[in-house]
Amino acid sequence: MLIPLLIWVITIFSNGTPIISLNTTLSGGFVTLALPALPQSYVLIYVNNTPTPGIVNNTYIIIPIFGTANVSITYIPKIQVMNNFVEINVINNETIELVVPNDVLIYNITLSIINMTMVNKELVITAGGPGTILYTTTGAQTETTITTTTPSNTSRKTHPIWFVTLAVIIAIIIIIPVTAIALRGRALGKQKYLGLEYGLNEYEMAILKYIKSKGGSAYESDISKDLGIPRTTVWRSVKRLESLGLVEVRKVEGKNLVIIKRKS
Repeated sequence: MLIPLLIWVITIFSNGTPIISLNTTLSGGFVTLALPALPQSYVLIYVNNTPTPGIVNNTYIIIPIFGTANVSITYIPKIQVMNNFVEINVINNETIELVVPNDVLIYNITLSIINMTMVNKELVITAGGPGTILYTTTGAQTETTITTTTPSNTSRKTHPIWFVTLAVIIAIIIIIPVTAIALRGRALGKQKYLGLEYGLNEYEMAILKYIKSKGGSAYESDISKDLGIPRTTVWRSVKRLESLGLVEVRKVEGKNLVIIKRKS
């Protein structure tokens, strides 16, 4: 079976916690994929929007797929934390897209850089492994601040970055479905119902927003040019949106015209 070119997305949050995700379409029986980094614990898998168990074997994951299906994978990678610096080790030659918010500083990256661009005020680095990513948060010299909310009141507490990372890992193990939805929504930057319902990533949400701003239709080439997203990423994202029934693709004068089928 031929595995299509996969681009894993590593999203770094403002508190320093990284999340690795993949959205793609696969065909076959039991599909084996190489993970870009070792998982810290649980790997969340959705096949056609249905939670599906998989087998993690060190640096690989085996997923049961019968026929052709949309596959979504999300997990927290194993990290090294020292002196407020976080290190992610990309262990194979997979292509990754690193999404960095403006309050995270990349100290060193040893991957092969392919492209760098800005998407929705976030730095997006396309690179090939293997290699390491070393980063810190802008407030990491002292401590990272997070907000916890209870039904009765809201309190603000400060914790070191390692404590925040550990807390997120524990939360994912205990309430993985709820946490995964929340993390996806945060990665998009907007808690929109459509994104939560279909588990859309930041590129898919940005593409839908762009098409809507153009009156409901836009060419793939214009989407790539105006948003600064690689053509392959736009093509892959549009294919998934089409499989979910959110857009329709028509050939117009040799170019792909993307048309919204459902309002977001």
